[in-house]
Amino acid sequence: MPDTYLFDIGNVIISVDFTRAADKISSLASVAPEEIMPLVSPLMIDLELGRLGPDAFIEAASGRIGYTGDPEYFRTSFADIFELNSPMASFIEALKARGKPLYLLSNTNQIHVEFFEAAFPVFGLFDGAIYSHEVGLMKPDPAIFEVVKSTLPINPSKTVYIDDLPANCEAGRAAGFLAVPYAAARHDEFLETLSGI
Repeated sequence: MPDTYLFDIGNVIISVDFTRAADKISSLASVAPEEIMPLVSPLMIDLELGRLGPDAFIEAASGRIGYTGDPEYFRTSFADIFELNSPMASFIEALKARGKPLYLLSNTNQIHVEFFEAAFPVFGLFDGAIYSHEVGLMKPDPAIFEVVKSTLPINPSKTVYIDDLPANCEAGRAAGFLAVPYAAARHDEFLETLSGI
């Protein structure tokens, strides 16, 4: 039986919709909404690896899309792209009530972390987190799983790792974790899979 749970965040605990940000920002940019993310996405790799801080990211992204508005409006629009996955939040609450240690492992950035930790109380239930921008590594790089093992008080062979991306699950499995793929539309199937571990 697993005694610890390690969660991805995006499209597991909270859904992600960048079109919400693009729609808001485009009114102050020189490109159409559908052009914004293709232009900004390359910069997000450096943001999520911690090579670019939030202010430098916003400045560089603004230049790429011809954004002339307030940087703080860009930041808040870029941050507010999430919706809570209520079935998963309930599952996490149930695990916490049973005393299970809970941890996070996510490719993310400071802008998003500050937003979702404040917006969704479920994140207050976790005992620790490894965020890509803080360690300079991103999944599925095997090295980030080594950081997890050396930093968090967990035994991989007794830790369920939950992620929506197959490549990340494969990397987690290779690192010794009990990797379980997740899709919000098949939450019940996920619970059935867990019951067999």
